[in-house]
Amino acid sequence: MKKIFTLNSMKRILAVLTVLLVAGIQSNAQLVINEIDYDQPGTDSAEYVELFNAGSSPVNLGDYRLVLFNGSSSGTTGNLPYDSIGLPVQTLNAGQFFVICGSGNNVPNCNLALTPATNAMQNAASATATTPSPDAIFIREIATGSIVDVVSYEGNCNAPYLEGAGVPSAQSDTIVFTTISPNSPNNFLSIGRYPDGTDSNNNATDFNRMCSTPGAANVSTANNCATGITEINKSISIQVYPNPSRGIVNIDLSKENLKGVMIHVLDMLGKEVKTVDLGNFNSIYSMDMSNLHRGLYFIKVESNSGVTVHRIELSK
Repeated sequence: MKKIFTLNSMKRILAVLTVLLVAGIQSNAQLVINEIDYDQPGTDSAEYVELFNAGSSPVNLGDYRLVLFNGSSSGTTGNLPYDSIGLPVQTLNAGQFFVICGSGNNVPNCNLALTPATNAMQNAASATATTPSPDAIFIREIATGSIVDVVSYEGNCNAPYLEGAGVPSAQSDTIVFTTISPNSPNNFLSIGRYPDGTDSNNNATDFNRMCSTPGAANVSTANNCATGITEINKSISIQVYPNPSRGIVNIDLSKENLKGVMIHVLDMLGKEVKTVDLGNFNSIYSMDMSNLHRGLYFIKVESNSGVTVHRIELSK
């Protein structure tokens, strides 16, 4: 039997194709904001936003911009973007991270440095403040102008600058004071998704305070992130390389004449996973970390001259 397509049937077919096309576009919305550290003690010099390809196919970062949004409801600059950051024409494969930071000297695995290098991201004022002022960060697709992912932190920005509910202050302030050291803030906290890429379209569910892991897999805890890390003595000249490393890490102590050298390797939770006693040492020590899991570690070098700490990524 010969089929005759009427105008109405063609419209229905086009409508179905449109729905399928839109569904396909939505299912390929792979690029998400995975982790944020917007506030540090004193000058904000280690800010970063980590992007993550949560899909199964590559994305071109150059098709998107990262936008910083002022969620204040007052003043002429409120409810407006305050910065828009172009991303490089670069392929981000499935499961890969891309870190945008204020200072590459302070944030490991930084792929794109911001200007200015400090205080580039607004800290927001929590919902419990006298004048609440949440802020947001979102990814905009250049071709369509669509927001493909957005995170509102320290409360609810106006729609469409949040997903579901914003991250409340109780789980989003990246400066907190620990019960162990009530007068000293925990310096290595962020807010992030766990596991990486988890997206229920609700910021309050998807993001929680955690130990910071820029450019590496997120963790589920925010405890003891600064263990042994705040004792840094920058007067000691030590180089640690390569970074990232596939297992062998060189610790160059040749510029110092150190006595009583102890090397401690700590994971992101502050747990000591390796210790080496070098005694009096002024050469290059090659340490084998190949038996450890991939991720971020802290190498803490103690000596009679003080303590210095370096972050390093172990990638296998």
